[in-house]
Amino acid sequence: MDPQDLANCREIHAGLMAKERNTINYLFLEPVETTYFPEYLKVIKKPMDLRTLKENLEAGKYTAKEEFYADAQLIFDNAIAFNKDRDSKFVVDLAKRMIRAFDRLKKKTEAATAKKNGGDSASTTSASTGGGTKKIKLKLKRNSSILSASSSTEEASSGTGGVAPPPNKKAKKVKLKLSLGKNASKSESKSSRSNSPASTTPIVETVGEAPMNATRRAQCYKIVSSFKRRQPSNSKWFLKPISDPMIVKDYKEKISNPVDLGAITSKLDKNQYSTVAEFVLDLRRICSNCLQYNTTIDDSFRPIATDCLTTMEQLCKFFIGKNESPKIVYPRLVYCWEECLKVIDALLKIKNPDDGYQTAHFFLQPVSFFCGGQWPHGYLERVQKPMDYGTIVQNLITGVYDSAEKFAADCRLVTSNCRLFYEGTEDGPVFMEKVNRLEQGMAKQLAQLSSYDKSDKGAKAREKFRTKMLTIKKPEQAFLKDILRDLRATTYTDKSAKITEKATLHFENPVDTSMFTDYHKFVDTPMDLETVERKIGSDAYATPEDFEYDILTIFRNCDKYNTAKKYFHMVTLSKHTAKVFR
Repeated sequence: MDPQDLANCREIHAGLMAKERNTINYLFLEPVETTYFPEYLKVIKKPMDLRTLKENLEAGKYTAKEEFYADAQLIFDNAIAFNKDRDSKFVVDLAKRMIRAFDRLKKKTEAATAKKNGGDSASTTSASTGGGTKKIKLKLKRNSSILSASSSTEEASSGTGGVAPPPNKKAKKVKLKLSLGKNASKSESKSSRSNSPASTTPIVETVGEAPMNATRRAQCYKIVSSFKRRQPSNSKWFLKPISDPMIVKDYKEKISNPVDLGAITSKLDKNQYSTVAEFVLDLRRICSNCLQYNTTIDDSFRPIATDCLTTMEQLCKFFIGKNESPKIVYPRLVYCWEECLKVIDALLKIKNPDDGYQTAHFFLQPVSFFCGGQWPHGYLERVQKPMDYGTIVQNLITGVYDSAEKFAADCRLVTSNCRLFYEGTEDGPVFMEKVNRLEQGMAKQLAQLSSYDKSDKGAKAREKFRTKMLTIKKPEQAFLKDILRDLRATTYTDKSAKITEKATLHFENPVDTSMFTDYHKFVDTPMDLETVERKIGSDAYATPEDFEYDILTIFRNCDKYNTAKKYFHMVTLSKHTAKVFR
């Protein structure tokens, strides 16, 4: 590769790795972990990432810059191809933003090279011509906006890569008259808009750009523990996977992403969440799965799921949303999600007049579910976007819908798809009867939802949903000291050896890393009882969850390090003391 091209490729790679892109490049730094995504290599034929790209470049594997460009583009094309039809669609947006950054970096380096080599120069004040260079005059109308005008002009030149117009032997003097006052002409404002780079447009924060780190993982732990404490009777249903032999087979066929609180805690322990958004998605899936599966209107689990989701959202907003504000790090639910669920509940109530069965039964799952896992012949050719009420509930609860209108559109799509495919067929009359009944009931419900959404009441509810924050009382120091004193008094008796010892002895002080030199390879957040006591004394605990997290971190750290080292007595002490604490 030409030395200049090699230098440019290095510059482009450095730009893609730059600190200011940390919020969008973090998923492309290393190879995809196929142990977590075993199907990845079935979809992606040539994996690529920024680390491998750099290694290939330095090893001389690219003979031309175009080969480097192709592999760089491949990183983001792969991400789009793999994630476009998955729950991790936010990755597609990150990839597209990286593609735009890559294109800008290419233009910038190539323009700089052309200028250095004496080619077409890029300038905001001159244009190369066959017979020389002629000045372009900027005539600025004096007013209070002159300063901002000059700033915008400079940004425009850099944002477009500074590419000069083609040579023109009869180049004429160009006057650029900028009028930025109230009476600016339409043509001038239009010209200004067309020359403004994308960077001058306010960037809307993209959801899901918060990579998981120790601080954010701590907040996630607090949400799980606080939820279990605030919903003790309801949370017990979601602690473990569904195991009832009467329903487990049917459940797995209907629910594509089963999850429970135990699985979420395990993924936090193993650091398997790459972003905060992934954690929140799993938390919401507990409730959406419950609502998707329990579809009889009098099912007692439906209000449990709704109540649990309300608590989860409040806790996510308090422990994550408040700390990250104004950045949005996970999709917000549509403010009227409970009103939307009432629409679904109303449809579930409708019954067939002839047999009394639920009219919506064949609309609760995808059509393929009722056809042995296969779509009817020609269905996908005629129906562009398959939809069912189960998918709508999932979209609603996991934050796919950002407005009541999108929810309503998908509700209508369920019956219109059925009408489109079955009307005029042999089975048509049976389905059309159900469709007509559902559409009649749905029309009234969606009209009420639309009216609510546009009303003053809806506007107030929207603002309340956006601004209302859960209040958690600060724990009293005396109360926390009492807990710590009782915990320190805990003893453990080894039944086989018949020896009683102080259970918290090994948790009193920080771990001596001069003795256990590899401790930090296993533990990223050290904690001990002495540190907890000091934090109590300085009134550092704003919530009970903060205190609880620190105590449980001691035991989690012990389990993580000593399980790997096979020091099982320490693990036993840890589990015993953690149980006493809970």
